[in-house]
Amino acid sequence: MSNRRLKISGEISTLLRGSSKICEFVGLNFASEVVVLGQLAMMKDSTFHRYLLKKGIKYEEIIAKSNEFFGKYLETAAKNCKSCVKVNVLYVNREKPEDVLISMETYKILEIAGEIAFNYYNTDMITNEHILAAFSEYKPDLFFAFVSMLLGTDVFSPKGFYDAKKLYLPTNQNFSIPSSLASFLTVMNDKYSPTEERCDILGRDEETNQLIKILAKATKRNAILVGYPGVGKTAIVEKFTWSIVTGNCHQMFKDAKILALDVTSIVAGTKYRGSAEARFQNLIAFLEANPGCILFIDEIHTILGAGACKDGEIDLANSLKPILARGDTQVIGATTFDEYEKYFSKDAALKRRFEKIVVNEPHIDELYDMIQNQIFRLENYHNTTISKELVDFAVLNASCFNFETKNPDRTLDLIDRSMAGAELKGKSFVEKEDILENFAIRRKQFEMMSEAKKKATAYHEAGHYIVQKFSPEIEQYKTLAVSIMPAEDYLGINVFEVDENATPSTDRDAYIQLIARALGGRIAEKMFTSKLSSGASSDLMKATRIAKDMITRYGLDEGFTENRVYLRESQNPMYTESLIEKINTEIDKIIDEAKIYATELLKDHKTELLILVDALMEKGILSKADLDTIFK
Repeated sequence: MSNRRLKISGEISTLLRGSSKICEFVGLNFASEVVVLGQLAMMKDSTFHRYLLKKGIKYEEIIAKSNEFFGKYLETAAKNCKSCVKVNVLYVNREKPEDVLISMETYKILEIAGEIAFNYYNTDMITNEHILAAFSEYKPDLFFAFVSMLLGTDVFSPKGFYDAKKLYLPTNQNFSIPSSLASFLTVMNDKYSPTEERCDILGRDEETNQLIKILAKATKRNAILVGYPGVGKTAIVEKFTWSIVTGNCHQMFKDAKILALDVTSIVAGTKYRGSAEARFQNLIAFLEANPGCILFIDEIHTILGAGACKDGEIDLANSLKPILARGDTQVIGATTFDEYEKYFSKDAALKRRFEKIVVNEPHIDELYDMIQNQIFRLENYHNTTISKELVDFAVLNASCFNFETKNPDRTLDLIDRSMAGAELKGKSFVEKEDILENFAIRRKQFEMMSEAKKKATAYHEAGHYIVQKFSPEIEQYKTLAVSIMPAEDYLGINVFEVDENATPSTDRDAYIQLIARALGGRIAEKMFTSKLSSGASSDLMKATRIAKDMITRYGLDEGFTENRVYLRESQNPMYTESLIEKINTEIDKIIDEAKIYATELLKDHKTELLILVDALMEKGILSKADLDTIFK
């Protein structure tokens, strides 16, 4: 393999090392090609092994025939071995390279496998299929002798030869999207090169493994990723796609094509009844003709009603259900919690076809490790670097000024904009001012605020924080930052994350404390400034919603319900006026109870609250580290 370094997959590194150990056992100091071929048959995830199992050959028989094969051919191969080669292989998983001593014949097979991988599979990563093909090309007599021994058939016959050849012929070589589908269907595999060692997406291993396990199932092999905007649902699919392209995936997905559907494009320009469905049916026909394809639908809730008209025309979801039921076509969907609850929870037929994967926002201490490769990509694009300390600074500011989206997206977006700003100034590195200038308007607004308004906001946010910090039943919520800087439609904010290792409390006290936290800002503002602002409207709405759920969903109000709970209005429209009045009365009682709790807590911790207010007035934004220092 001229001018290219041998690059083998992790499975082949295991194959070579295992073969070497077997040869050592029989007195050889090198891995013979005979043992490599036998080991290939015994490798459980290899195409060769799975082919033999489908032919009815049991695992024990494979081992027995392989040992018989070794006894018949190994001695001769060892005698014919004129020289050995020490191979320093580069592993996919970036293990420390290891020297493996192999026969010259084995090395030639590796070289030919590399050529086959490059010329026919468009990759320089050698996998088990390439090794098998190399054996048939370079050692056809040995290869077909072993296959004949395993199968007990004459594979030299035309039919047998063709059947054996199917083992290693590359599939989907000429795969392409028909022009009729190209406007709304893209091949995600094309985004990556087989030689890419760096994956933009780090972390999310648990969610990616969940996805792979669902896709590997025999039934209900469809997954739906559910999470807030910006948490990286699409990135999980991209990570899976990257593993396929680079050969770093399970054998059952090695030829898979991930196809992304643009629902907006599929309905664009379809002014006539049935046009969108006709396009979708063409897509379905294409998928059924290409069973190795997996369809990815971002914002999958948009297919519910897409293409429908007033006359009752069926929507795209109803067109999708039959192929999901047959199980021939696999689909990965992505949506938000609200949309999943709104659409999928109401469509039992569609919901049961998908297995749900919850994608939570990453914890702050995990964020840098997750996005560092994407930061590296941004640095290359902008020719500008950013330090780890400034990434942390960007995380803090993104959390306080952009609460509409979630990490990692909001932090990466801020870093991208900051790098662009630094690049336009001709700077080779990002400075703090490059990050802060993205919020120049907000900081100007803060400077223009009166001291009285700043102090009222500081008391408000400090009130939220104190109630949270000293309420034992809601300790799974961790405060990441407190800010009194104006942003979007709020003057200040407490940024929380949930500690998933903590067991959340579901008793009545926990909900009372959640309501108290929501009301703590308004109560502190009134206690210490004798004023009230409209900034607490969202807090009041949150408190009211929790109180109502305590009554109508969780049965946590003893005076109201003994034997049943009432569902939300959307699920039970049979609320009477008297029942609604009774619910409202009980809501008021619960909120009054939470007010008393919050008021007493703020009185008891007045000293801590005043210290926090002073710190907020001085800095505007306090990070978790700042808060830990204050309350040390």
